This record gives sequence, C-alpha cells and structure tokens, in this order.
Amino acid sequence: MGRLEDLQAFARVVDARSFSGAAKLLGTTKSAVSKQVARLEQQLGTRLLHRTTRSISATAEGRGVYERAQRLLEEAQALDAELAGQREQPRGVLRLSTSTAFGNLQFTALMADFCARYPQLQVVLGLNDRYVDLAEEGFDVVLRLTGRPSPGLVARKLADVRFVLCASPAYLAAHGTPTSVTDLAGHRCLRFGYLHAPERWRFRHETEGEREAEISGALRFESGLTANSSESLRVAALAGMGLAVLPTYAIGRDLREGRLIALLPDWTPLGGPAEANVLYAVYLPSRFPSPKVRALIDFLVERFGELPPWDRPDEA
Repeated sequence: MGRLEDLQAFARVVDARSFSGAAKLLGTTKSAVSKQVARLEQQLGTRLLHRTTRSISATAEGRGVYERAQRLLEEAQALDAELAGQREQPRGVLRLSTSTAFGNLQFTALMADFCARYPQLQVVLGLNDRYVDLAEEGFDVVLRLTGRPSPGLVARKLADVRFVLCASPAYLAAHGTPTSVTDLAGHRCLRFGYLHAPERWRFRHETEGEREAEISGALRFESGLTANSSESLRVAALAGMGLAVLPTYAIGRDLREGRLIALLPDWTPLGGPAEANVLYAVYLPSRFPSPKVRALIDFLVERFGELPPWDRPDEA
C-alpha cells in the first residue's frame, strides 16, 4: 500500500470533499495534495475519487481504501502519542455528529471550551436528524440519543435524557390544565409523525403502572426532516399551539423561567421520541482508542456530571 502521507492526503480529500479543503487541513498546497493522491492511485492501480466541477467523492474502491486509511492513521497517531507521552494533546481532525436540536441547543456551545483546551485539534461537526453510519460516513464519534445503542459499536453513556409533558401558560389559560392522563383526549397535542403519526401517548406512573391517552393533533412534523425536531415542537408549544412531550435539554430554561409549564409530573412519557432517553457517545471499536476520541468523551463526562446542565435548577 502507498505511503502513510499519501493515505493521509487522500483521507483528508474525502473528508473535505475538495483538494483545496484537504490542503488547508494539512497545511500544504492543493497541487501537493493532488500529486499525493495521484501517486496513491498509481501505486494501487485503481481510481479512488470521482471528480466533477462541483464536488469530489470516493469511488467504491476509494471508500474501502478510506476506511483502511482511517484505521491506519488512528493507530499511527495513537502510537505516536504513546511514544511521545502526548496522550493529553490530541491533534488532527475530529469528525463528529449529533442531532440538529441537541447540537444547536446544547452541544455547539461547549465546543468553544473544548477547542480552546485542545488547540491542535480541529472539530468538524455534522448535525443530522437521521441515523449516521460511522464507518460509511467517516465520523469519529456520534452523540446518539437512544435507549438502545447499536451492536458492534463502543457506546459510552454520557447522560440520562428526561422528557416531560408541557404547555405554555397562554394555552393552559385558554384550554384548561389536564390533571390526569385521560384529560389529554380533550386537548390539542403536538406530535411527531406524518402519515403514521401516533394516535396515542403512553405514560408510566411509579405506583399506577402504564396508561394510554388518545390525542388529537394540532400539528404534525414529518419524520426524517429537519422540521422533525425538538426545536420545532418547542417553538409551537411556546406559541400556545398545544401540549408537547419534549426533552428537558430543549426546554430546561423555558421551564425554569415559566415560559412552559410541566404537566402531570408523576407520569413519565413513554414511546415515540421519549424512547431516546439516554445520550451516548458511540464510536467504532479499535485496538488503539483514539486520543482525540478519548479527549472528547472525557470532556463531556466532566461537563455533564451526574446531573446534566439542562436539568440543574441553578443553571443560567
């Protein structure tokens, strides 16, 4: 296989989807990167990139080489760090992904401190309201909100995610405050889904067990689109359009400042979006855990603690 430097140049072209972007990441010139990739293609005897006037993407063979290159580069980086005693100084590019709502409302604000702590590390953040395949898409870490981590991946729990039923004071003043699960049938409810939106919400009580409530929808958000996010439901709830089941990472401050009111506090929402009740950092297994991945996870564990910031009563 080609030299490690050529593999690195090729991998960064795939990451940046351009030769100029890869050159910027590597601190070199566009022509130097182009020569390295051409040399690698010649050595391997296959075309690795689709080149158009608008974008660059890996061929089927290139995708396989990219995945192998990523593993080799990770191991080389880990070995360098171990030998040089630089485990606490990760460097290079850290590609990570999380949901649009969590990224906008909680995660992105943390990156200023993280990047200041590790100035030799460049973070590339993708916000996606869909399932992200780490191996296929080249992410180092995905912050995933789920109740069931995918098999075959390393999953580190970062925080519990709490969901509450809520509404605005204006809505409650106009339509009344529900005092039982059965009352929900008479209220306008904001829910996920489109053609197959749920007709029932489920709740669990510590002593009374599970209950279902039929609901009438005020708004539906199509699954799979950016509009299908906690941000959209939050805006609709704040506008007084109905009741919503939302995670406290999206509405913690609204609850503390009275813009939204938590309802039926003894009942825990179940099913649907509320199944995503744990935040995990997931990454591909490796013999040499990447220093940059370890740095991110350690940072998030430190910041979230036993009670995440969005659930702390005194959080500003």
